[in-house]
Amino acid sequence: METSITDKIKFYMPLYLGVVPMQFFGIYSLYTYNFNYIWLTILGYVCFMMLGVAACYHRMLSHKSYETSRFMKLLTMWFGAMSSQGSPISWVTIHRGYHHRYADTDRDPHSPEHGFWHSYIGWMFKLRVGGMNPKYIPDLLRDKDCLFFHKYYNEILFGSHLLLILISFDFWLYAVLLPVFITFHSYSINTSVNHYTKFGYKNYETKDNGLNVVWLFPLLLGEAWHNNHHGNTKSATFGKNKWELDPTYWLIKLIKKS
Repeated sequence: METSITDKIKFYMPLYLGVVPMQFFGIYSLYTYNFNYIWLTILGYVCFMMLGVAACYHRMLSHKSYETSRFMKLLTMWFGAMSSQGSPISWVTIHRGYHHRYADTDRDPHSPEHGFWHSYIGWMFKLRVGGMNPKYIPDLLRDKDCLFFHKYYNEILFGSHLLLILISFDFWLYAVLLPVFITFHSYSINTSVNHYTKFGYKNYETKDNGLNVVWLFPLLLGEAWHNNHHGNTKSATFGKNKWELDPTYWLIKLIKKS
């Protein structure tokens, strides 16, 4: 019998070994912050949050809302991997296969229905190894680049951080680690606060509790329009009304294939 692609790889949930030290160094970077790095910190947030997680992991790989060149795909996947949120395969499996399919039910891994702290961070440590089925991502299981980032995720994550530390500890701390730290907590806010019914509004009548939350825009940018995304998952832009600005989509327009 022919071996399927899912049998050829070891599918596992992201190993959150980087989460605890990230919190320590993130707090340390805030305590010792050097404002000479302010523009590099902002640039880092653009790279890791906007391009890595929001544009690549979320909109391109999870929802296939746009395509880009292979070079830009690899670069943004590296940004995503550096955010310590898992390989593209594991991230997309959770998001596409479980969060959207079973939003705000017992099968949604990070629904606030299980409690705020579970939704914010606790769910990451409760996922069973191999507990998520990769059948929801057949496209990524045929993608050699995604398979590479999945197989060598820990080596890429820790190796890249170690190399940057050796080059310049201050640069790593303020231009890389701090933006990654903010990105991590931004998406934790996204998975929790954006699904509390009292904090926002809906443009789409969806079955889940996802909301657009205006006051989260300064931190989450376009990801704050969460109900718009759940109402139209194939759209690369999350803004429905003109005033619902989406800076991540502005970047996508620069990197996507015409």
